[in-house]
Amino acid sequence: MAAIDVDREQVLAYRVGAHQFDRSVAKASQLAVLDLGVADTPPGSARQALAARLPALPEPDDDLVTVWGARGAPFVHRGEDLAGLAAALLPRDEADAKARLGGSSGRVPGGDLDAVLATASALHELVSAPLSKGEASTALTARLPHLATYCRGCQVDHVSEQLVRIAGLPAGVRIEPGTTPLVLAPLDEWTPPTDPVGLAGPARTYLRLHGPATQSEVAAYFTADKAAIRDSWPDDLIEVVVDGKKGYWLPAEAEPELRAPAPPEFVRLLPPSDPYLQTRNRNLLVPEKAEQKALWRPISNPGAILADGEIVGAWRARLSGKRLTVTPEAFRPLPPPVLAAIEDEARVVAAVRGASDVRVTA
Repeated sequence: MAAIDVDREQVLAYRVGAHQFDRSVAKASQLAVLDLGVADTPPGSARQALAARLPALPEPDDDLVTVWGARGAPFVHRGEDLAGLAAALLPRDEADAKARLGGSSGRVPGGDLDAVLATASALHELVSAPLSKGEASTALTARLPHLATYCRGCQVDHVSEQLVRIAGLPAGVRIEPGTTPLVLAPLDEWTPPTDPVGLAGPARTYLRLHGPATQSEVAAYFTADKAAIRDSWPDDLIEVVVDGKKGYWLPAEAEPELRAPAPPEFVRLLPPSDPYLQTRNRNLLVPEKAEQKALWRPISNPGAILADGEIVGAWRARLSGKRLTVTPEAFRPLPPPVLAAIEDEARVVAAVRGASDVRVTA
């Protein structure tokens, strides 16, 4: 099949539609973004990301579970999806394990893949009831002293943070929401995966939500070895040329929505780790380098203002008692209808944060 040609405006309109910002879905668990997971950094931001896509505040959902998912980051997923996700995220070989562990790779005796498997097995046995993360770390280090390395921050030897996070989901460990210090708990009736199934399914989901995208972008999202992505690349894709650049891919059934996306005529306030901002092609999402730096910082990212398909600014919020103060930082002057819509969306953020009063300041 010949590649199809599209421009940046089409791609962004397609993605906004794929992310369901039109609030056409009533229940949180039915949202497409949960097929890939919703990041919960900082804690509580996942609920705000869901609220940006729903016509009413998301109700508590017993099926939504927080785990260490892609890249070892905290993600909210449907409970029914976790077994398949765990098998997909399990590193397939030594090179893939090294990529997943990142800076923690090579710090442990033996191979990285053996370290992930041994840590997952030990965690599965140790976290049989709710346990603080500190208690779990102490018990894990005692169980696997050969995997412990010196931590400058803690000034003690323990199993590395990233190794624990990568092994957490295969171990059947979930995160108790809203706990400080963090509390871990076992997933019900969990059988640890023994064989990796490859990332074809999650890669396809990434392409459906963040596509058209390249193999390198998918590998970066999962911090997976590029060979692992290439070898499990889905076979039901179409090639897309974006503004004259080749090598982009999209699931074939999404072609009609890409060719004729619905106009994204609304405003949303996205939390810092919103799924829409998780794309690995920031140059397409926000072309200006100065604006990228304003949104994606080394620490403490702001949220993003999405207006009519474009990221037009950043925003921050400060909660004082029951009053939430929202401060937009527009990249350029915004028309009155967008400013009015920001006021409306600030009330949504306030409701999610439990504030009874909201103020939008310049």
